[in-house]
Amino acid sequence: MTSRNEAPTGLDHMNAVFAWWRLSDVNRAGTVDGQFKRLQVFTSDLQKAYGDTYGAQVSALLGANERIGRSLLEFVQCRQPQDLIAAESNVVAVVLKEASLQTKAWLELSEKIQQCCATMARETAGEIRKHANTGTDVERNVKGS
Repeated sequence: MTSRNEAPTGLDHMNAVFAWWRLSDVNRAGTVDGQFKRLQVFTSDLQKAYGDTYGAQVSALLGANERIGRSLLEFVQCRQPQDLIAAESNVVAVVLKEASLQTKAWLELSEKIQQCCATMARETAGEIRKHANTGTDVERNVKGS
């Protein structure tokens, strides 16, 4: 469990409940602990992916604001129709570039989420296969006796 100076964790509480229900064998192989650790890694990876994407979005937004501000200043300096068309083109180019950066950030986020979910699914499937094989081995041993 925990020492006197440590606060009990969620797993300690759960193990105590299992013991009270006389299900102490439930976590003998570390099954529940392993699942919680796998879930903790999964949520940590997702939080990191979301944080990275948020940072990229803020950076893109700040950059866009700065570039659009500069481009709008070009409108004030326009003296000829060609200058006006060039300034408009510059604003459109900045908007499209920033939209591209935001799309790229969202694409990277979706790829990271897909990777996290695929990893979690593979690990869970492996755990289910392991338990299924263990169950069939026990059945064979019982039938062989």
